[in-house]
Amino acid sequence: MIIALSAGLFLFLALAAGSIAVFAPAGRRMDADARVRALRPQLAAAESTASRKKSRRSLTGLLGHGSWAQSTARELQQADIQLRVGEYLLIRLLAALGLFVLPVLLLQAHPAAIVIGVGGIGAGFFLPALYVKAARRRRLGRIERQLLEFLPALAASLRSGFAFQPAVEVSLQQTGAPLADELGLMLKDVQLGAPTQTALQDMGERIGSTDLDMVITAILVQRTTGGNLPEILDSTAEALRERERIQGDIQTFTAQQRMTGIILSVYPVAVGLVLLAIMPSVWSKLFTEPAGQVQLAIAFTLQVLGFVAMRRALRVEV
Repeated sequence: MIIALSAGLFLFLALAAGSIAVFAPAGRRMDADARVRALRPQLAAAESTASRKKSRRSLTGLLGHGSWAQSTARELQQADIQLRVGEYLLIRLLAALGLFVLPVLLLQAHPAAIVIGVGGIGAGFFLPALYVKAARRRRLGRIERQLLEFLPALAASLRSGFAFQPAVEVSLQQTGAPLADELGLMLKDVQLGAPTQTALQDMGERIGSTDLDMVITAILVQRTTGGNLPEILDSTAEALRERERIQGDIQTFTAQQRMTGIILSVYPVAVGLVLLAIMPSVWSKLFTEPAGQVQLAIAFTLQVLGFVAMRRALRVEV
């Protein structure tokens, strides 16, 4: 058993080292340099050929040209996770490999271990993605809550006679991270020569918040057609507060259904443990017989699918 574990650990480390060598990025410049190139399309076009040849030396560079890699990079940025696409994919592959190898080694290649290992592949590959989505939702929630405090401060600064950019700088002092970080990047883009409209749109794409998109649209419409921007910001803030109130009502109305889904997911496990304690000679066959182990794997899969389906059915977008 110790020899098998040692061999598995050695294989795991060897695959990890080889994967790191393959996925190693071609290099990273400073963020300021990257932002200057993004704001100067002619410079980016002049460097595109050389950078493309350089990026092809690594799998990260090859992934960077695909639509999946671009959307994944955007999700990592919105979740504020400092990983490259190749590094993120490496983590998912290693997690899948580890959760497959571990039960196979512990159960000594038993048929049930293969079934559990196959399930572990899916769990290891998708759990990091679920973590990224959860981190992204938490960050978006903080930004949208801060936005409700930032808009009145920005409107008050504009009423005091400040122009738009100085008003954002003044209001920024009353705002914390992560919204303050994103607004700071927007102001840096403007200072580097980007038009205010482009900087605002880039910030909206970076964050990916529907509430922020509403605010940016209102500001851009006012800059195009004219109007009283402080009043527009106050109206937008009121609409966002009403939207947040409706979301709170939806969470309240669906709380019972969400709790029912949790109970239905935990109830079979609790009943199974009770029956195992009462009649161990009968129910232990689910863990010792191959047919019982397959049934347990199928039941676990169906429980997970049912839980996910109920969560998705109760998710209402406002």
